[in-house]
Amino acid sequence: MLNFHFLKAAKAKILAPSLVVLTVLFVPLSSTSRADDKPAWKPGHSHPYGDGEITLSQPVLVARSKTFLWFPSLSRLSDGRLLAIMSDYADEHVKVSTANLAWSDNGGLTWSKPVKGRYGDPTLTLKNGDELMLPYYLHPLGENVMGEQYQIGKVGKSSAKLMKERVTVRGWSRPDQINPTTGMAGFVFNGDTLIDNDGKYLAKLYGHYKDTPRYALVLAESEDGVAWTIRSTIAGEDCPLEGAEGPCEAALCRLADGRLMCVFRLASNVSYGQSFSDDEGKTWSAAQAMPGVFSVQPSLDVLPNGSLALSGGRPGIYLWMNRDGKGLTWDKFDVVANHNEFVPDEKITDAGKSSSYTEVVLLDENHLLLIYDRIPHSWAAIPDDSKETNSIWVVRATINE
Repeated sequence: MLNFHFLKAAKAKILAPSLVVLTVLFVPLSSTSRADDKPAWKPGHSHPYGDGEITLSQPVLVARSKTFLWFPSLSRLSDGRLLAIMSDYADEHVKVSTANLAWSDNGGLTWSKPVKGRYGDPTLTLKNGDELMLPYYLHPLGENVMGEQYQIGKVGKSSAKLMKERVTVRGWSRPDQINPTTGMAGFVFNGDTLIDNDGKYLAKLYGHYKDTPRYALVLAESEDGVAWTIRSTIAGEDCPLEGAEGPCEAALCRLADGRLMCVFRLASNVSYGQSFSDDEGKTWSAAQAMPGVFSVQPSLDVLPNGSLALSGGRPGIYLWMNRDGKGLTWDKFDVVANHNEFVPDEKITDAGKSSSYTEVVLLDENHLLLIYDRIPHSWAAIPDDSKETNSIWVVRATINE
């Protein structure tokens, strides 16, 4: 949600208290299902894909609320369940970022009643199978170190415990730009996580160094998911690609040839940038633009055959697929068109009716799940006399080649 800009500044992709009280209405079935129906995926739009096709399901509701509910992220847990984290506050700087959390034990077809927690979209699976949920905002904790409390989700439990200790991030090359209003550190954790070839966790942070006009995007490493050290700069504020914001929200994956690929935002309505690493993220290739693939927080996952799935948008919401696993050419599939046909009473009518923040995760070798939001009053709060609600949805993509 780029709280840092107009949007959201705000998962290891491995199969491995808030003071704000909100009212969340939970509907466990798709909007087209009767209460006595057995939940099932229903086919939506189908499109040619390679020698076969890709079919999006009709949308399924995750949660809805009269108050803020948007900027969703999605993680696959070690026990096979799914975790959705949904921001529940206005897109502004806060000292405590909060969220609604919901779980699914059937691949996203139905969802638990949301519970309150802290906001933060990166998660990683610990060795014991528990899920560590990294924070979003960080506090300055002294010279060259920043940190914040984190949450733990126990295996098989639909809850999250806020830990007393903090994750810490050290090894900064220069001072960050402290927020003058909140006193928070200049960088935030963002996007998915990964495991390197030595078994270390990798996570991305972006933010401002002191007295710099654009964002910088960095990679951090950790043995335990709690103590982090900066490993490298993926793309700095001097990145030559178009985009006034600079390198910020990002997704990371491992290609079939072993290299790491990072896709990142540079501004709303601007093409993503991408960079590659052949040494486990210690160094990165010069950033290059991705024409036609855009624009706010991207999400990546890799299919067993090496093909790539990328979600994002603004304007619109899209699923892009790369068949050869190199990440350079992409087929585009329109998620908004699919949503509007099958949820006609809750259409996403223009770019401002969704944050276009998404996440795509692999379910099995032929299925992906994509999460997104609908915000009928855009970035504004819903008026008390309105019947509208903010809502979170998922679609399942079935790939037949």
